[in-house]
Amino acid sequence: MKSLRPMQWVGAALGLGVALYVLYTHLQYFGDLTLLGGVLLLEVLIISLWKYDERFFLLLMVAFLWAGMPIPLQTSWTAGRWVVLSAGAFVGYIAWMKAPRRSFGLIHLVAFSCVFTAFVSATVSQYVQMASFKAVSLLLLFLYCSSGARLAVLDREERFFNGLIVGAEIAVWASAVCYLVLSKRILGNPNSLGAVMSVGLFPLLLWGWLVSVGNVVRIRRLASLVLCTYLISASMARAGMLAALTVTVVLCFCLRQYRVLVKALAIVLLLVAVTGILDSRTLEKKAGDLTESLLNKGEKGAGALGSRRGPWETTIAAINEHPLFGTGYGTSPTGQDPGLDFGKTSSSAETAGEHGSSYLTITEWTGLLGVMPFAVLVVVTIVNILRICVWMRRTSEPRHCAIPLAMVVLAGLIHAGFEDWLFAVGYYLCVYFWFCSFLLADLVPENVTVPVANAVSPFPRSLPVDLGANVPDPVAPNR
Repeated sequence: MKSLRPMQWVGAALGLGVALYVLYTHLQYFGDLTLLGGVLLLEVLIISLWKYDERFFLLLMVAFLWAGMPIPLQTSWTAGRWVVLSAGAFVGYIAWMKAPRRSFGLIHLVAFSCVFTAFVSATVSQYVQMASFKAVSLLLLFLYCSSGARLAVLDREERFFNGLIVGAEIAVWASAVCYLVLSKRILGNPNSLGAVMSVGLFPLLLWGWLVSVGNVVRIRRLASLVLCTYLISASMARAGMLAALTVTVVLCFCLRQYRVLVKALAIVLLLVAVTGILDSRTLEKKAGDLTESLLNKGEKGAGALGSRRGPWETTIAAINEHPLFGTGYGTSPTGQDPGLDFGKTSSSAETAGEHGSSYLTITEWTGLLGVMPFAVLVVVTIVNILRICVWMRRTSEPRHCAIPLAMVVLAGLIHAGFEDWLFAVGYYLCVYFWFCSFLLADLVPENVTVPVANAVSPFPRSLPVDLGANVPDPVAPNR
């Protein structure tokens, strides 16, 4: 055995020499940002798969966010996100089947019937190849949410939600710096900013603030929550404002946190009153501008929904032209000549139009027959939200990990009624929404009628101080 050691050193030296020679003879390729992005993607993917449970969800969200933001190497991640999603779906499914913790349920059955419907609708599309690829992306997303997502959260809820709230705080402050200080639209147009803040971050921050213990943590989370609220209002996105308002009212009502609603209203009125006292003319001008921006969106006489009426009418007309099987999943022909780009796999002006509602969008894509599984999927999701709301109302328990998931999903369903993203898998908010929706089905209490004294919460048995809350003695009467 000792005689082999010199040979091992020789082999290592030869291998290193070959590697250096290949590197030297191909130096010109390292100036290609696409190649460098691919190498970086491969390295990060290997590292993330090494500890799949802990790292992969973060990589997935970073990949989709990077592909949707105007930053260096965006082009590489535009294609690389599908590599990441594919790896996450297949590795997650294999890992889940080897060590199953929970069986597949109703939402998973309905979800894969939606995938089957998407493939059927792709066959009747004018762009069969593109529609088929988009149906594959939906399959990969639902496969990951049914397996890999559960590995990332179940049995490690404490650590996951702690990190998720910290990540939400970082995202809010980073977005504020980009939009308010650097004047960089890192998340896209104002509607995209409102969507991310109101659906992805606001429900998490509101829940995190409600259950926080300790002045430092409470003040830090309150500052992030206030900043998130300001970004929503600054975006002038009506759908985002409606989603955030609904989440606040529902969460506070179900948890019997009426004082929070009163305090929030009092603070708003106080700020308005102070502004009116200091400068009444400025307040009147801002009120007029706000009314014009929110109600009319710059279209005088069009009404509150004037900006949505045009896309809605166009989408309804397309549904009437293709009533049964739709225009094909992920494709909405606009009538423009596709020219040489016919059959490509990414959306363009010829294949993607504005609809003004995710629900009208999926109806146009799949037709009145094909939309039925998607409608059932939405109904199942709504039922899960109602179950956790009833549980909150009867127990007033704020620490259940299904609560922030339910609020994120509720905000998403409301916001999706006015924007086209709910089934657009390439959009990072779509991935995040269905991740939360599938997890909610696993974590929602099975029996909403159980009193607090007998309730068994799937939330961690021992909460960290910065995530916990002072919960009254469950056997004591409500005060």
